[in-house]
Amino acid sequence: MQGYDTALRSFALLLGIVAAGNAWAQERPASAEPAWKISLGVGAAYKPDYEGSNDYEVAPLPDINISYRDLVFLRGPSLGANLVTVNGARESDKLQLGPLVRYRFGRDQDDNDALRGLGDVDGSVEAGLFGRYSVGRWSAGLTVVQDVADGHGGALAEASFGYAMPVASDLKASLRASTTWASEDYMESYFGISGSQAARSGRRPFDAGSGFKDVGLSLGLEYAVTDNWSLGGRVGYTRLLGDAADSPIVDEDGSADQFIVGVSLGYRF
Repeated sequence: MQGYDTALRSFALLLGIVAAGNAWAQERPASAEPAWKISLGVGAAYKPDYEGSNDYEVAPLPDINISYRDLVFLRGPSLGANLVTVNGARESDKLQLGPLVRYRFGRDQDDNDALRGLGDVDGSVEAGLFGRYSVGRWSAGLTVVQDVADGHGGALAEASFGYAMPVASDLKASLRASTTWASEDYMESYFGISGSQAARSGRRPFDAGSGFKDVGLSLGLEYAVTDNWSLGGRVGYTRLLGDAADSPIVDEDGSADQFIVGVSLGYRF
């Protein structure tokens, strides 16, 4: 319930930000640089129905990007603040550091037959720190978070490297490589099988320890239809590693190879 209440509060905060941003946008002079930058989109993704599954589903793909003076930002389920910004020689060169809070949806044992008897994993509120460094078209990032809402109860460290470039006057492409380290609590929640879970599910027990959980590569495209409307697309591949790949729900009933394809339509205010 704590994670659910936090999700509701985050949603209420989002509505407040959008309303305030729209009101400010209507009042500001046409020549002024907007303090608020708002981009909202809707779409769909074709993805595994649980982490490690080889069964796929079509799921909603909201695309939310809201920022205020490059200080506070909301990107999807992540709310953060650039408390430290160090600018480089060019406008695109900068180092940013700050706190981050985000919501991670849980897992329902009814999502797939392979999960029956394992119980549900509650949604999590993860809090921590992030850092991002950009040089020209290149970028690198590191995020470290800990669950604070008794969902999976673990910690994650995510590193990424990206490259963005214009393909045409109205088309942009971005390439991103990433890897994730997960603590034992996270791994046990999503990939481990305890003695009681083994008895209920008929599976063999499995202890999942901490370590690097995955590596991934994704390609994104954004096409500007007009000054405000845009079309986006993304294809991604993730390879599960270590105990995540060796878990019975992955090795026996799923796949360590995970793919995602998504499309979205966005509007920039």
